[in-house]
Amino acid sequence: METTGPSFDLPLFEKARLKAWELLERVTSKVDEGMAEEDLLQILKAESSEVERWWHPIKIRFDRNTICSFKDPSLPNIKIEKNHLFFIDIGPVFMGHEADVGQTFKLGDPSFVNPAQEIFNKLESLWKEQGLSGEKLYEQACLLAQERNLIFNLKMAGHRLSEFPHALHHRGALMNWTETTNSCRWVLEVHLLEKDGSQGYFYEDLLI
Repeated sequence: METTGPSFDLPLFEKARLKAWELLERVTSKVDEGMAEEDLLQILKAESSEVERWWHPIKIRFDRNTICSFKDPSLPNIKIEKNHLFFIDIGPVFMGHEADVGQTFKLGDPSFVNPAQEIFNKLESLWKEQGLSGEKLYEQACLLAQERNLIFNLKMAGHRLSEFPHALHHRGALMNWTETTNSCRWVLEVHLLEKDGSQGYFYEDLLI
């Protein structure tokens, strides 16, 4: 459901989201050639003094591992090199409120534009204009991916957020939500895969 508990505070919830994006961007600036995913994980943990807890495991994916769904294990011994893609997906809790953000980058290429973020932006616009349900959003996501000759990974199906833990209110996926979604309740996940399985692109954020 889209309910929240008595401790939910929208300004704190919005602040938690911003702090999550700040943390992700701060850690991204420290990625360097030759790093393994575990190296970046340790850096991220060292930068996370304000995080009260992680409501989901941190996911860091380098190069070929960018095709992995959330529950898939990474291939071992992958080191990042210049022009490799990587993404970070974090679910921190700040001030008792959950955040969940994810972004894809290309090492050494600040001009890289993430196609998953572009599709997210289009979907968010459709949601605002047409009041689409979660189910319809993901139908549109698949069509937009096809237009780019990419595959949309439906294992990354979106979910609720709230004060911790959101599972008290709803455990199901956004993709299965058949009603119009409210603002600041749902995370839209976009994971795109190249058809040859070489790499993937990820982006997620709250629908606002």
